[in-house]
Amino acid sequence: MPVTATVPVIDLAAPPARVRDQLARACADWGFFHLTNHGVDPVLMAAVIAEARGLFAAPAADKRALSRSRDNPWGYYDRELTKNRRDKKEIFDIGPDVAGFPPTGDAFTGATPFPPWRTAFEPTARAYTAACEALCLRLLSVIASGLGVGSGALAPAFEGDHTSFLRLNHYPTSDPMGDEAAAPPGLGIHHHTDAGAITLLLTDGVPGLQVLKDDVWRPVDPVPGGLIVNLGDMVQVWSNDAYQAPLHQVLAMEDSERFSLAYFFNPAYSAVIRPLGAPARYRDLPWGEFRRRRADGDFADYGAEVQISDYRA
Repeated sequence: MPVTATVPVIDLAAPPARVRDQLARACADWGFFHLTNHGVDPVLMAAVIAEARGLFAAPAADKRALSRSRDNPWGYYDRELTKNRRDKKEIFDIGPDVAGFPPTGDAFTGATPFPPWRTAFEPTARAYTAACEALCLRLLSVIASGLGVGSGALAPAFEGDHTSFLRLNHYPTSDPMGDEAAAPPGLGIHHHTDAGAITLLLTDGVPGLQVLKDDVWRPVDPVPGGLIVNLGDMVQVWSNDAYQAPLHQVLAMEDSERFSLAYFFNPAYSAVIRPLGAPARYRDLPWGEFRRRRADGDFADYGAEVQISDYRA
């Protein structure tokens, strides 16, 4: 695939062999692609964006009453760190529906503190999360086929209670912490790779996302009606470096605010990720260990943020 300046667009309604080949090229060359005809209801997409807007428009005191903690990571946060630097954004993380289910051993257990003043928020978010999960399972099968293994080869890592979650992002024009900040934030999100397998991103249409390609930060501007997809670290390990988890960042918003929703498709807490090819460039990577250490770097400065390079063979 020749080097181009724009992120590829993949039509999921195209013939399966074409989708497989185009997706494999996009994964090898970019690690990012736009997805059209993805099957997620546009009415649902609009509704979940509207709920995000409504949540973040609430008074700061109301939002902070829903704050997450190190022990329960679900809820509101306005002091997110990336590479141990504070981002210019506020977030709301939505975990799995734990009602009626016992703990699974995942350190990330607990109920999401949904806002009581928005009654449509939880059902809308849950419906959108279910749609994202179904789409990611479909993409996972295509990614496996593109790597030359059986279409179901990667699915066992997600069996049981996988650790996927939905994050609502708000990039305001002003610092969400106001005068409380000891140091001002820099970018909306500093450069990073995503820890899991696949990230689905829905945006409000405002640009700001960038991916590093050929040592140049290139814009990933939304495609109308589409979703943005990027690979995470676990696909890089599975592919034995054939596919790269791309470095990406979000610019700080200065003139207009920006909203996005990221669905992080993550393995089960007990999954062990290992390369599919040989010789293996990574040793066995326990997802639960990696997830906990990465989260500690995001939530607060509990030490150096873990990277998959720490698991090089």
